[in-house]
Amino acid sequence: MDINAYIKPIIKWWRLLAVTTILALVSSAISTVFQPKLYVSRTTLMIGTTISNPNPDSGQIYIAAQLATIYADIAKREPIQAATMEALGIDWLPSYNVRVVPNTQLIEIAVTDTSPQRAQIIANELANQLILQSPATNESETGQRQEFIRQQLSSLETQIDDTKKKIEELQTRLTVVNSSSETASVEKEITDLTVKLNGLYENYASFLANSQEGALNILRVVEPANLPTTSVGTSKVLIIGLAGMVGLVLATGAAYLIEFLDRTIKSTSDVERVFSFPVIGYLSVMSENGNNATYVLNHPTSLVTESFRLLQSNLEFFQAYNSAKTILITSPTQGNGKTTIAVNLALSLALSGQKTILIDSDLRRPAVHAALGVEKEPGLSDVIRNKMKPADVVKSMNGSKIDVITAGNVPPNVTEVVGSKRIAEILNGMKDDFETIIVDAPPLVISDSYTLASKVDGVILVLEPGQTREEQAKVIKEQLNRAGARVIGVVFNRVTETNAKSYGDYQYLSMYAPHHYNDYVSGSAREKELRPPSPTKKLLAFFERGEVPPDLTESLEGAFNKFQKQRQALRDRFRKVPKQPKE
Repeated sequence: MDINAYIKPIIKWWRLLAVTTILALVSSAISTVFQPKLYVSRTTLMIGTTISNPNPDSGQIYIAAQLATIYADIAKREPIQAATMEALGIDWLPSYNVRVVPNTQLIEIAVTDTSPQRAQIIANELANQLILQSPATNESETGQRQEFIRQQLSSLETQIDDTKKKIEELQTRLTVVNSSSETASVEKEITDLTVKLNGLYENYASFLANSQEGALNILRVVEPANLPTTSVGTSKVLIIGLAGMVGLVLATGAAYLIEFLDRTIKSTSDVERVFSFPVIGYLSVMSENGNNATYVLNHPTSLVTESFRLLQSNLEFFQAYNSAKTILITSPTQGNGKTTIAVNLALSLALSGQKTILIDSDLRRPAVHAALGVEKEPGLSDVIRNKMKPADVVKSMNGSKIDVITAGNVPPNVTEVVGSKRIAEILNGMKDDFETIIVDAPPLVISDSYTLASKVDGVILVLEPGQTREEQAKVIKEQLNRAGARVIGVVFNRVTETNAKSYGDYQYLSMYAPHHYNDYVSGSAREKELRPPSPTKKLLAFFERGEVPPDLTESLEGAFNKFQKQRQALRDRFRKVPKQPKE
């Protein structure tokens, strides 16, 4: 398993990952910094007094738990909220939560607010308003009754204590009395006090049964609201970190999705995987100044010219073992630069001393005559239709040492003309007069190319990285195999060091990168990539290769300069000394 295939999208789209992560971090930081701190104050209430009962009844505990659920629901209702706001003199309440502690008769009220003091005050008042809903001491009838019961219980406790003391005193006196009449009187008094004490006990028990001390439906605070000192919620640092991580994960997923959707031939490994053809040449972007068709003549010491010499050497190795004299240059689609490569390759071969002829077989859209500045007619089509002989249509290029056969007059039935056996006879007849015959063919979207490919000794396929889809490449390979074409290899055109790094084409970077040649020959700066990205690909070009559109750079520079001028003018305006009025 090649782990580089999995790491490659991350390395290629690292700018997208970086920008997305930074945006996520910055946006989350801004949102969390301006978010106020929240504080929570809690108070706890309890239903009934079973906790103080040494022998609580299970039924009482169950009833108290059910009452706690009811009171927790009441605390969330509007009457409690309205009473709390009225008591505190406010017109709103912060967020609060009321819950029953599981399996208990405890009720917890938690108030969340930006002010810890306000949260504490509101929590206490909510608890107070909830207590007022229970049979507590208040101005209601129930509260007055409970107050009366408490007073009676207090009075009965005093009477019971006094009566018990009198009985004890009489019992002590009984031990020292000698006369029988006095003894009978004391015993009678003790009996009367005992009856009175029993009555007091009965009354006390009756009042106690109706008092709060033995009641279940009663609320009391067991934990007052605290004053919070620390804020609650997730740490801001953690939130920012999680946001950055989410941004990184999303950007990574987007990078792999883009790579999955982009099924184009971009690197040497893609060519070997899809085509099973070798890459025999890499050509960088040519300068747009001048005629690129004769680039090797106009720039003999450039990197592009040296790349054509390397391509020529690879062809010579192939010709040494396969005796290939007729070589067809084609491409998957229009615009890959096949004609420019065909012309420059023919010039490079001619400059090395080989007798070379260039034939324009693209009868639908001929371009060789325009590239070299010669007449289109007569040409190949006239020879195929037996109107002229090959020697009559050959045009010699002064100073370039190559001969050229242009397309000629375009016939109405191009496919029949190109598909005739005559084209093979013409090419074979010219092998005795020329060492190498370069044929500029139509792109492979035209059936003419496959017909011509079957009639030559070798085919060179010109590709531009990222322009040919894998599905199209597989169809091209199958068609070439059916035609019996012998493919020499693939030439990558318009390859730059930037997109080679982006696509991970290490073979190009290790040998053909521009800085190797420039540093060796003259130490000059690298050749500039003069082919601007299309408007629809500017954003992806930035994230993929770090290319900033020139128009954007100029716009930013112009805006900055304009801002500087306006700031200077404003500064001069305020510094201007006003004229003094004349006396």
